[in-house]
Amino acid sequence: MNMSSQDALWLTMDRPNNLMVIDSLMWFESPLALSDVRSVVQERLIDRFAVYSSRAVDDSGWRWVPHDDFDLDQHVTDVQLPAPGDMTMLQDFVSSQRSLPLDRDRPLWTLTLIQGFAPAPGVLGSAVLIRSHHSIADGIRLTQVMFSLCDVDGHPTGVGTSLPAKPSPLGIAASTASEFASSAADIVTATARTTGRAAAAPVRGVAAAATDPSTLLAVPGSVAGGLRDLAGRAAAAARNPARLTDVASLISTRGNRPVNDVSSAAKLLLAAPSGQAVWGGQPGVPKSVGWAPELDLDEVKRIGRATGTTVNDVLLGAISGTLTRYLREHGDGDLDEVVWMVPVSVRPFDPDLGDELGNHFSLVAFRMPLGIDDVGERLAEVRRRMDRIKASDEPLLTYGVQRVISQAPTPVATGLTNFFANKAVGVLTNVPGPRGPISFAGQRVAGVLGWAPCSGDQVMTICIFSYNNRVSIGFAADTAHIPAAGELGALFATEFDHMSQAVT
Repeated sequence: MNMSSQDALWLTMDRPNNLMVIDSLMWFESPLALSDVRSVVQERLIDRFAVYSSRAVDDSGWRWVPHDDFDLDQHVTDVQLPAPGDMTMLQDFVSSQRSLPLDRDRPLWTLTLIQGFAPAPGVLGSAVLIRSHHSIADGIRLTQVMFSLCDVDGHPTGVGTSLPAKPSPLGIAASTASEFASSAADIVTATARTTGRAAAAPVRGVAAAATDPSTLLAVPGSVAGGLRDLAGRAAAAARNPARLTDVASLISTRGNRPVNDVSSAAKLLLAAPSGQAVWGGQPGVPKSVGWAPELDLDEVKRIGRATGTTVNDVLLGAISGTLTRYLREHGDGDLDEVVWMVPVSVRPFDPDLGDELGNHFSLVAFRMPLGIDDVGERLAEVRRRMDRIKASDEPLLTYGVQRVISQAPTPVATGLTNFFANKAVGVLTNVPGPRGPISFAGQRVAGVLGWAPCSGDQVMTICIFSYNNRVSIGFAADTAHIPAAGELGALFATEFDHMSQAVT
């Protein structure tokens, strides 16, 4: 079975200090039986998806080849947590696994049943850690596959039927992207058709301002005042092209798609690397994971209604406050923003996911504001920045770039991937899970988390995961930069409590 160029790209991006492995965790308040787990995996995973019993082989191009000696027992194993088996012990175990590479001589996934886990004092439960290489599929599809192993009221959920029927967590991907974005030229042509001549004006204006800021002073009418404010930024852009991203962001608005597309392109190509604050520099091999106590989704919605923002805005605002607290505690509180890569699906949601999985997503850059103490102001700024992304074709632009990179020779693809990856501190995902309770191997799922991989020199990944009217926030970090990701989880809990009290 041939492997697409985009799937193969993730194989070539593997490196010891940043593995291209997606980690997913489910935990339970009752113990699971290993035999039951293996039966479910055999029936709903191995018998359904050929890739889970196939090896990745480079034979004049990467292919999935059936593994003749496939043994389910080598992929579905169990471990015993040492006493007391609490959440801290579970975090330590998951942390120890995050830096372990998958065996390239076998299918690129494992499932570990973690016994001896005590989710609360006096409660004996268990947990399941699923590790899947990104070359198998993207995070949305792997989430669908994970939930296809589960049941709702004793009946199989089907592949992803419990997920909301929308293209992506952010709802900003174009459903036809994979059909017409066959090359970078297609992206440029499609964007030109969409934006028309209107896109040319801001490009010419920004270019002129960069070379001669005084041209802004000649613009008459009510626009002149705003444009004069750009003069200083434009002069700085002439000296430092990376500052063009600031100029573009100033003239972008929620409803101005052509200008927002220009801003997106400038951000993609000209933004400076994210070697900032305590998170700059090369990542090491050891990793750490942690998470905050679960949130009540109704409380998140209440804050959103009171501030005129979305659930996603509220959670991003809480993460912003968390990172601000962390930086201030570690003596680096002057940073005013940090850039995240946010995955966005470029295919419509398909509840009947086909037998072939693969990667069908784009990445958009979200410049998260930091250092805004007033909760209302912070959430308003988060919403403004998210609205600008939603009112642009950035997913299409970056998808075209990814397609071109994936078809380039490996050394070129690696260099370009690192170039774009290093513009962000890490990956931020928001995964909508089932709205009601589900069960796995006969036991109800108490909670779910997941972590995307980091690429290039990225050092951190954060996952927002909603399930059964609760929200979990997971952090994974490089220990050379953030020794204990659990500290971020504790700070998030403090910040969200502060937001709840501040918004009445």
